[in-house]
Order: sequence, then structure tokens, then C-alpha cells
Amino acid sequence: MKEKQVTPYKKRRVLLDKKASMIVCIITMVLAVAARTAQLQSNMNFSTGKYIDDSIMKNYPLFVIVLGFAVLMFVMIAGESRDKAIKSCILLNPMRLKADRLNKKLSPAAAVGMLIMAVLTAFDLATPLVQIGSANLAISTEDNPVFVFAGIPVLDWFMYALMLILVVTFAVTGVNILKGEGLSPINCFFLAAFPVLKLLHIFDLITTYQIVGPYSERVYIMLADMLSAIFFLHVVRFFMGFEKKHTRFWLIISGYMAAIFAAVSTLPRYIMFFSLDYKAREGMMNPETIEIGVIFVTLAVISVFWSTYVYRVMPKLSITGMRRWKGIQLDSSVKSEMKSIDEN
Repeated sequence: MKEKQVTPYKKRRVLLDKKASMIVCIITMVLAVAARTAQLQSNMNFSTGKYIDDSIMKNYPLFVIVLGFAVLMFVMIAGESRDKAIKSCILLNPMRLKADRLNKKLSPAAAVGMLIMAVLTAFDLATPLVQIGSANLAISTEDNPVFVFAGIPVLDWFMYALMLILVVTFAVTGVNILKGEGLSPINCFFLAAFPVLKLLHIFDLITTYQIVGPYSERVYIMLADMLSAIFFLHVVRFFMGFEKKHTRFWLIISGYMAAIFAAVSTLPRYIMFFSLDYKAREGMMNPETIEIGVIFVTLAVISVFWSTYVYRVMPKLSITGMRRWKGIQLDSSVKSEMKSIDEN
């Protein structure tokens, strides 16, 4: 009986990999920050909070972000996430792995991002309390004592409480990721406080400034808050095991956009501190340091979908008169190669 020839596996070239979206995001972020910086320097009256020339053609960051979003959507929809074949092993693409397997493979960069978020959130928590406390102590006298934290609204106290919870949560989550445990259900539960904090910040922004439309910087702050809240909601949903069909897709998209808007909202204002004198930028809102952490955390969490391949040894089909599956032994060099891939 003539034996059949086993057709070897043919590696199919991926024309457009979904992980190219990370490059698109970084390029969009850099260009949008540059465009926003140029806009603030040449076309913004900070004292009135309005553009000098409100023509849409002068809104350079808008064009960059819209174009970048279109390219991101194209790459994520048209791109591929295929497994790879190396000799007798199949490298399983992270986009095809379950949440519990990806959770324990979050990179140390994600842990560092969480720790940065803890530090920056603590800074944003301490700064207003120190300022208010110093002002109250300055006017306090023996005849007319003033409580050190007098004058803080109830809403602000609630936001400070959430920030304190998040400081501890970010720190513990970062340690858990470094230990290889990933995000525990308890971590996810308390991380849900972040979207609540952002929604309260939006509410406070609207009630404090009444109209946010004419002041474009406040619009960018609101959009950054909204997108980061959506991102963390998807993170909680994904790592809690409540994933639906398109959860990881929107997790990645919202993470990219949150990083872009966080950068556009904060970095140009930091640049204004060095490029414009005080009178020229009087009226500009101080940037929120926590948004710097959002840039790192979003990209670090998303990177797990592009770098954490898991290998699986495939059995070999042997035909000797009848079909049977026979396990194969890998030499030490191949095992070493697979181990290094799994760790990366």
C-alpha cells in the first residue's frame, strides 16, 4: 500500500498585524501633542478661554486625532492576529488567549505604570489639601480659629476619599503584577472607583465653569476623563472574566484614545510653563498629573495583547500502514528557545 505524503505546515505571511496599531497610536500622540502645543502658543487667549481665530481650519489637533483614529480603526479591523509556527511548535497569539492566561502575563511595565499612577494620584490628593490647609492656617487666629480643612465641599471630600482608595489600589495592583499574580478580583473591584472619580471630576468641571464649550482645554480634559473611565471599565470587565465578543477590541481602542487625549490634554500645558511667560498664559488651568500616569498604564496594559505569545508543542502525524499520533521530543536548544519566547 502506497503511503501518503504529509504536507508540511506552510507559514502564511501576515500582511497587516494588529500590533501595528501601537505604532499608529504613538505617532498620532506625538503629532497631536505638537499640533496642540502650536495651537496654544499662537491661537489661544487664556484669559478668555477662547480661540483667537475659532475657524475649524485652525484646530490642528482635531485633524490629527480624527485621522489617527481612522487609521487605528482600520488596522484593528483589517489587521490580523495569527498564530505562528516555529518548527514543531505553534505560538498562540495573545489576542486569541483567555483573560486568565493573559492576566498573569502582564509585563513589569504595567506594574510600573500602576505604581506611577499611585504616586501621581497621591500627589493630586495632597496638593489641594496642602494649599487649603496653608491658606486656612494663614488666616486663623486665637480669637478666630479656622479649621485647617475648612471650606472643602462635600463633593470634594468624596473625591478625595476615592483618590485615597485608588492610591492603595494602584500600589497593591502594581505589586501583584510584579509577583506574577496579575489583577485579582479585589483589585478589579476597587479599580472601578477610577471611572467614578472621573465622572465626578467631569461633573465638578461643568458645575464650576458652567460653560465648557468656549474653553477648548476643558473639552480636552472632559474627553480624556471620559475615555480613561471607559478604558478602566473595560479592564475591570475583561480581567474579572465578564468578557463579551468585542470587549478586548474596545478595551484596546479606548486605551489608545485615552492615552492620546491624556497626552494632548496635559503635555502641551506643561510645555506652556516653559514657552510662555506668566502673563501670556494667565487663566490656563494647571494640568492634572494623574493623566501622565494614564498614558503609561493604558499602553502598558494594551501591550499584553501584542507581546505575550504562548507556545504549544504539536504532535507529529506518522503513517506506517495506519494513522497514529506520536509525540515528538524536542532537543534542548528548541526547548530553550521556546522557554525564552514564553517568558517574553
